[in-house]
Amino acid sequence: MNSISEAERRGLSPVWLVVLVALISMLAPFSIDTYLPSFPAIEADLGVSREWLTQSLSIYLGCFALATLVWGPLADRFGRRKVILLSMGGYLLSALLCALATDYYWLLIGRALQGLMAAGSVVASRAMIRDYFQGAEAQKAIALVMMLFTVAPAIAPIIGGWLEVHSGWRSVFYFLGAYALLIGLFFSIKIPETQHPHTVQSIRPADLLKSYAHSLLHPVFLRLVILQGLLIGGFFVYVASSASLIFDHLHLQEEDFWIFFVPVVSGILVGSMLSHRFSHLWSAKTLVTVALGLGVTAITVNLLLEGLVEPGTFWVIAPLVLYSIGFALANPGLSILSLDCLPNKRGMAASIQSLFQMGTAGMVSALVVPYVHHSLFLMALAQALMLSVGVLLWLSVWRHKVFVELNRRQQEESVQ
Repeated sequence: MNSISEAERRGLSPVWLVVLVALISMLAPFSIDTYLPSFPAIEADLGVSREWLTQSLSIYLGCFALATLVWGPLADRFGRRKVILLSMGGYLLSALLCALATDYYWLLIGRALQGLMAAGSVVASRAMIRDYFQGAEAQKAIALVMMLFTVAPAIAPIIGGWLEVHSGWRSVFYFLGAYALLIGLFFSIKIPETQHPHTVQSIRPADLLKSYAHSLLHPVFLRLVILQGLLIGGFFVYVASSASLIFDHLHLQEEDFWIFFVPVVSGILVGSMLSHRFSHLWSAKTLVTVALGLGVTAITVNLLLEGLVEPGTFWVIAPLVLYSIGFALANPGLSILSLDCLPNKRGMAASIQSLFQMGTAGMVSALVVPYVHHSLFLMALAQALMLSVGVLLWLSVWRHKVFVELNRRQQEESVQ
């Protein structure tokens, strides 16, 4: 049964929904990647070290992750649309606070608020996709969102480098505020509410605790979202280390971040296109298995290259491109499988997904990157360890009866 009525479906353009959800999803990589080329300028202007400035990335990710636990239930109670509009307005104000920061601590507060506000729109928009689309169509829609989304991490550091060179680091945050304002205006005009009244949930503390306990005790859900977190964590070893990668290891300049981001994001685009192309032919289980195989190949090559030779720029980037293809191929299937574990609480399911994805990224940035960013081999080893744990989690759910039933229902929906 569809989550929204046919009358409501006729009033909502699926093209607008996919495009605007993709643009909302872009807010996270824009918030992460656009200011990376400005690290040396911010360090000089605010008198802060590279290690401390990296924590501004960690606090954004950590606040984003924790805020999802609040925004998800709010989206299930008050609707997706209200949550998105409120969080977009809050993000605009937090971006302005960063732009006007006079010292590192005000920048840190602004980054924390950016994370808190961005979380609401990302969580609620993800739930909207599963509200509207069914079966394999939902996986195709998420793959399309990923394909459009990949533009952001490719162009974010390019935009940031250009703004840094021509207008200074504060212009980066003015740009982020303007982006949130424009997307919020388009969303308010084009997108109605997608939540079905029958799925409205209580936000009484006792009910929320019971719901979260039920979610975390689900025999499959928790393993799937931890796997998603580990995949993005392996990716963030390099994203959070990109300043060191570009400036220290590859000896490049502020406007050269594209040398890392464009190929890697192209890999994400290819993986998303493959997921979209094969979602009707292969089950989510098969797609994720193939994707993890690509990831294992990528980390094996990476470890061999970094451990045995002094690789040039191409051989540093090439294994990361293959990893990104696998990451993007796996993500839509894992997202749908996770959301379908909790079909009546998709806002909460999406919030827990985001908690583990952004929380893992934040912990990697705060606790792993400071110890590995000086060595290409240690960066490759950290990525390999995270993917290895993820593969073990995937193998542990493969034959679980709950997972088998979940996979069967998805295939039946696709046929219908």
